Amino acid sequence: MKIGFIIPLLDEYDVEKNYETLSKACLDCGVQFDVIFALNSKLNAVFTKIRNVYVENKSVKAFMVDRPVDHHKLITLAMEKCEEYDATIIYSGKEEINGDVIKAFITSYEAGNKIVYLKKVYRGFKKLVVGFKSMFYKLGIKLLGVFKDVNAENDIQLLDSDVVKTINQLPGKNRQLRTLDSLLYYTTDIIHLEVDSKEVINANYTAKDKSYVQNAAVAYSSLGVGCVALVLTILALSLWNWHYLIHIALWFTFAIGLVLFLVFNTRKTLTHRAGAYVEPSEFVSLKDKIEYYNM
Repeated sequence: MKIGFIIPLLDEYDVEKNYETLSKACLDCGVQFDVIFALNSKLNAVFTKIRNVYVENKSVKAFMVDRPVDHHKLITLAMEKCEEYDATIIYSGKEEINGDVIKAFITSYEAGNKIVYLKKVYRGFKKLVVGFKSMFYKLGIKLLGVFKDVNAENDIQLLDSDVVKTINQLPGKNRQLRTLDSLLYYTTDIIHLEVDSKEVINANYTAKDKSYVQNAAVAYSSLGVGCVALVLTILALSLWNWHYLIHIALWFTFAIGLVLFLVFNTRKTLTHRAGAYVEPSEFVSLKDKIEYYNM
């Protein structure tokens, strides 16, 4: 069995340390592997280091695009080179590689699962906050009737070769990659990883686009209007003698505001998780000027 690793990089990264962790995990599991480092345009120094350090290591491959792109576009470009592997593991450069996660992915894959997700588990107050956000997100998904979303890490996961080939054939593949559970019907598993609640993720990997901001503005404006309507109707019941139709209108406004909040709050999250559709011509343009190493 041979695993292909995709590591998209947007910022400085300890290549040697993480490669050693990855290599040891694969050795312990008895599997062969290749690593593809997918680099953003500003990482010339990292690209040069990879070529110098691993000049005699054919399992280490890399490419660098000629312009700034997000890490999911880098993943999409790299996946076109991964159809020959039995499975592909994507491990975003936003954090250091966890050897135990790699081993758990491989063990789960060997047990027959075609897609393996990583889901982070937090402790203390952050666990409550994340759970609260997840509850609203799941309610919004049901209201929209879009799909089931396990809301796991969408840039740290394992994909079987059949899944990789399926995604590579889809026109909007950069979006499908990020919410696989909504589009593909393969056996899946979720690996849970308990992390430090104070963990800080590199901001380059969590940037929000214009659509995210617009949906957030509508969501919180709707919630604000709904809350004002709720407060007014409660005050009116105890202090003022308003016509019953006004009370009905205020309760209706509150209900509509809450529904709009759930819908647009979910759309806000989806724009970040699923991303915007990228024209195939953009990927063609990117591929025309990619600098490859050992590929």
